[in-house]
Amino acid sequence: RRSADPLKALLAQLLAKLETTGEFQAADAETYGAETSSEAAIAEEVAAVVEVIIGRDDRIRITNTRRSPWKRYCALRITLGGRSYVGTGCLVSPNTVLTAGHCVYMHGENKGWASEIEVFPGANGASRPFGSVKATSFRSVRGWVNGRRPEYDYGCIKLPNGAFSAHGLGHFGYAAFSRDVLLSRRAVLAGYPGDKPFGQLWGMSRRLKQVTSRQLRYDIDTMGGQSGAPVYIKCGGHRYLIGIHNYGSASGNTATRITPSVFKNIKKWSAE
Repeated sequence: RRSADPLKALLAQLLAKLETTGEFQAADAETYGAETSSEAAIAEEVAAVVEVIIGRDDRIRITNTRRSPWKRYCALRITLGGRSYVGTGCLVSPNTVLTAGHCVYMHGENKGWASEIEVFPGANGASRPFGSVKATSFRSVRGWVNGRRPEYDYGCIKLPNGAFSAHGLGHFGYAAFSRDVLLSRRAVLAGYPGDKPFGQLWGMSRRLKQVTSRQLRYDIDTMGGQSGAPVYIKCGGHRYLIGIHNYGSASGNTATRITPSVFKNIKKWSAE
């Protein structure tokens, strides 16, 4: 859609407004907050997961990827069985990238753990302001690896220690909020969609449509390649991840909700 579209311009202003505050701070125990910080063509969408545009496409391209929080978003180039895939992740510690389970462990014909994932933080089209690192160590949970259950479709990529330490990227905070808190605020979802050139970051903001015990559902537009994208809200002036995007349909796209148990796994992986 043309930038002159008044609704899209309004959405762009809203998204910009959402991103005017600074770094995270520690959240209190009640919200399970986490302390925080200090080119090639796309081959295929990861595991052929369907993600959709709902109604009109209201996504906005984000180009200021040297700034927070966008510099913490990571474009992923995934290799498994000689084939190439793409995905999205975000830094939750200096050496941990949170993403969808099917970005690190795939089911179906090309089943198994990724052999290698190249991580590009803050990618902006052909620009790689912070370079890239190749990782070969990954984590997920039994509910996904053994059970292939969508609500457990999350995992992480472990980076070599000090991989991006020279750039001061920082990392996201995350929290397990109550249903009422989650439904009362606008959620932001951005990632690296497969219908755009590799490395372009696109996103939008909207209230959640539904919150279940383990999933979030929303009418936020996504496309293949955005699997693993963080879903976050603002609370007390700070950003907190509340979900990991992984699936979509015309009835609403979905994320694995950060519950206390998911929170504990992310915290454990981040400490490794």
